[in-house]
Amino acid sequence: MSQNITLENGCVKKLFFKFALPSILGMLIVSLQIMVDGLFLSKGVGAQGLAAVNLSMPLINLLLSIALMICIGGGVLVGIASGNGNETRAKGLTSLTLVLLLTTLLIISVLLLSNFETVIMLLGANDETYVLVKKYLAILIPGSIFFSMPIFTETFVRIAGKPNQVFISGSVCFIANVFLDYIFVLKLGMGMEGAAIASCFANMFGALTLFHHMRFGKIICTLKDIKEIFYNGSSEMLTVISSAITIYIFNIIIMKNIGVLGVSALTIVFYINSIVNISLYGLSQALQPIISYNLGANRIDKIKDVLKVALKSGAAIGLTTFIGMHLFGDKIIYLFSNGNKELADLTNKAIFFFTFAYLLSFINIISSSFHTSIEKPFESAFISCGRSIIFVLIPLFILPVFIGEIGIWLAIPIAELICLGISIPLMKKSLKKLPLSI
Repeated sequence: MSQNITLENGCVKKLFFKFALPSILGMLIVSLQIMVDGLFLSKGVGAQGLAAVNLSMPLINLLLSIALMICIGGGVLVGIASGNGNETRAKGLTSLTLVLLLTTLLIISVLLLSNFETVIMLLGANDETYVLVKKYLAILIPGSIFFSMPIFTETFVRIAGKPNQVFISGSVCFIANVFLDYIFVLKLGMGMEGAAIASCFANMFGALTLFHHMRFGKIICTLKDIKEIFYNGSSEMLTVISSAITIYIFNIIIMKNIGVLGVSALTIVFYINSIVNISLYGLSQALQPIISYNLGANRIDKIKDVLKVALKSGAAIGLTTFIGMHLFGDKIIYLFSNGNKELADLTNKAIFFFTFAYLLSFINIISSSFHTSIEKPFESAFISCGRSIIFVLIPLFILPVFIGEIGIWLAIPIAELICLGISIPLMKKSLKKLPLSI
């Protein structure tokens, strides 16, 4: 059965899970890959290695956000073109997206490396972490083209109607990363450089498994198309950039109030948090090709149906993880603390408060993705920035003054709660404004 028949006539629930399950599994594998990096670094470098990774994350996320903006923006246009039956345009836009991705990342990498010392200092590195951060980013900045490539391949494989391939790509990434981390970090003792090299090669291997599924064509390169790619993907970029800024501010505040151990604890918290967020982003990515296609085909009833299924699935993920972390979180933390009781105790304390965000975040993430898919990037960006930074900064700066470090760990759950007051009304309003099905 072809992609068009499946998207147009398939059962919405089955169609959603056909896209969502491989996407979630694939992204969970990516999340586990990040955690494996942390496990090897905790053993090969120690708590300072974990802190160096977290100090580097704002810049890494910035690079990934640019890749995500271009790929998602191009994906929306390709999905709509496919829904309209214009395959020639869809293939040409796929080629244009790849060229924009490679060119943009190359230019930004050159600019960053030209100001490398300043960049490291701005990230908040101190005497204990400066060298480790430098070693890590010296590989990952020029390697950004390689470690961001799965974003491109997985986005367009879904649009091509082959979401199961995402799981295969993620599996290749994970297996390669475990093997290469073991060789480079532990056996060869390459520490931070070894972890960075492993990440670049592993992601490139995963991307290569999908390239034969890409549907390229003669490049369509009009100024309008380029503008729309950057515009439609801007909300997704802002989501990651907002998270990067938030991590940066968290790092600065924690370094000031707790020290390097606090940043190490935050790193472990974010490793665990990435499992939930990546699962929810997997749901949101499953939404995009279905909604974009049905928007192009003017089948609004299917858009509403798949949105309901996504929200129910997101609620199940959030609740399950919340319960699981409160029951078994200490065992997971033990793997990263490497026998450091002070680090384990601090991380357990942080996790207890942080996990309340899981009961709320799924609504905000799905609402943001929904607005991107119906070509409303402004609304999507507003929700993304709200939950990621705007509503985080208020409690982050105020609460620690009154309740100490607990206020730091409560900042994100409170931000998610405040954001619900924005995301739910916007989603209802946007649904009412969709045209009637034909």
